[in-house]
Amino acid sequence: MSGVQEVKGGEAEVWRAELRGRKVVVKDGAAVEFLAQRGYGIPRGGVLELELVEAAYLASRGMIAVKDEGRRLSFIDLVELGSREDPDFWVKLNVYTDLRNRALVVMPGVTSYELLVDWKRRDSARRFLVRIVKEGVRISFADLEEMHRRALESDRELVLAIVDKEGVVTYYTVEGVAHVTSISWEEDLEQAQPQQEG
Repeated sequence: MSGVQEVKGGEAEVWRAELRGRKVVVKDGAAVEFLAQRGYGIPRGGVLELELVEAAYLASRGMIAVKDEGRRLSFIDLVELGSREDPDFWVKLNVYTDLRNRALVVMPGVTSYELLVDWKRRDSARRFLVRIVKEGVRISFADLEEMHRRALESDRELVLAIVDKEGVVTYYTVEGVAHVTSISWEEDLEQAQPQQEG
């Protein structure tokens, strides 16, 4: 198969997909091969299982047509379906779309707020664990430390994708998290005073 989606009669083929619970399944062999090679979904038993965020992205690009019990679901239908169970679905889809539009291979991570991203060029490759955070949401140091640990364990760099109220995404690379023992301000003051007097 070539590097582009099959074309029939001058138009790109739209592959059929089916909603099964919270997953979307693609059965067409050519579609499974084409999409899996580009990092979409998980191939299982001759079909490709897509997460809802992947399916919504592919539907928005006109690559798949999703049906649920014979009824075709639009992109808006998929977003509404995702938003019913996850109020931050749109935020996650926004980051997923931004990364895919940058020609990166993006896969859903272990948690719903994580994306696994592979950046490959001719002579180099980098792997990222992207954590989606809405602007204004606090992250504890323990959570940040846990994210960094998980990124290191999966041989990836941690990137925070901060999404503001307008949907603009800003990316920050986390290069390290240092664990500092807590010192009360009284202890800190006692240590600082002798240095100031001398």
